[in-house]
Amino acid sequence: MLKLRYMKFIHKNSRISERIFKKHIGKLSVYFKLLQEVIDRNSYDYLESSINCPFDRNTLGKVLEMANKKSSAKLKYIIVIGIGGSNLGTKAIYDALYGHFDILENRAPKMIFLDTNNPVFIEKLGKLIHSSKDKNEFLINAISKSGETTETIANLEIVAKMFSKKFPKSLDRFVITTDYQSKLWLIAQKKGISTLAIPQKVGGRFSVFSAVGLFPLAVLGVDIKQLLNGAKLMRSRCTHFDITKNPALQSAIILYEYYKKGLEITDTFVFNPELESLGKWYRQLLAESIGKEKSKRGKKVNAGILPIVSVGSTDLHSVGQLYLGGPINKTTTFVEIKKNWVDVQIPKKRRFPELAENITGKSALQIMTAIMNGTKIAYKKRNLPFCEVVLDELNPKSFGEFMQFKMIEIMLLGKLMDLNTFDQPNVENYKIETKKLLK
Repeated sequence: MLKLRYMKFIHKNSRISERIFKKHIGKLSVYFKLLQEVIDRNSYDYLESSINCPFDRNTLGKVLEMANKKSSAKLKYIIVIGIGGSNLGTKAIYDALYGHFDILENRAPKMIFLDTNNPVFIEKLGKLIHSSKDKNEFLINAISKSGETTETIANLEIVAKMFSKKFPKSLDRFVITTDYQSKLWLIAQKKGISTLAIPQKVGGRFSVFSAVGLFPLAVLGVDIKQLLNGAKLMRSRCTHFDITKNPALQSAIILYEYYKKGLEITDTFVFNPELESLGKWYRQLLAESIGKEKSKRGKKVNAGILPIVSVGSTDLHSVGQLYLGGPINKTTTFVEIKKNWVDVQIPKKRRFPELAENITGKSALQIMTAIMNGTKIAYKKRNLPFCEVVLDELNPKSFGEFMQFKMIEIMLLGKLMDLNTFDQPNVENYKIETKKLLK
């Protein structure tokens, strides 16, 4: 029988004592009862209902059916039109598995993320569409929870025109993912465009395990069942009230304690560059959930923790001096992969043996591991607080574990900070002004 391996969360260098951990458990007891109620109801009636997405067989069935219908042996490009929570989760997984290496590999299908209204990028996309000879080389998945996101609708209009001009009667190559019965849903249905629904109470930044992420990843060929299995395993750990077994609870308390001490920055420091987009997915999750003007009780608090992403070892040569010598104003979570796909040896007979003599006989992985561990030792000697996340492998199950862990962490952190984790009222500020200018 194979032994299941899990994501590890190590917090011994966080410098938070067991006494502090236990102090917060009582504050969250009622909330854990609510999470259990969400699980028991197995519905989408709660703002926390995203924790049920991995168990939604109905959605999984619809996604797989749609993916099978829209897939094609000729498929070369999956164009994902969306912004923020509509594409960051998908991009995180895509970049980790494929996207980071796209420049080196002649592989299909590839994903193209159209998330801003950059006219240069759009023009070049138009040239790509125009140069194609078969509509089945493309699949366009437009994603907007509200169905009215300005950037997304503008890009959808432009791409639809480009595509229909080149390939008349090509709406079968479009899929719209949005809230059931949104304006976009109704228009798509009227035009005969395929649709997939987002559960109404599942916010965009919590939606990666819904059709938002599952459909484009399924078409790509990612094993979304393994992705969901990882999320299922982590939900069982992170909704457990035992502080010794719940990594989300541990991480939330650590962030909260340091926030109270004035450390208002948290760094996701990855040592596999292909995980950078995973850090950017978490950046939105934390910033939009915790950055709030008012508390749940209406008190003006201007709360927030600034999430940043660092990539080792590249950023040790750009901001390492600041991190190790500058102000102590941040917490750090190092993210690493336990098992890598391949390793590459340094030649024993070297062309430049006089340089960096200590690398002789080593491999690229050994060097990266030494750099990572050396960084941790340097942080420890400087009394800089940090935690570690060790993913078992670079695979869908590990991403499912990490993302579920972080989503539940944010729910618990919001509760500790007395914030509404699920709204984003100030995002509307720029949207309102944008619409005024466009009028």
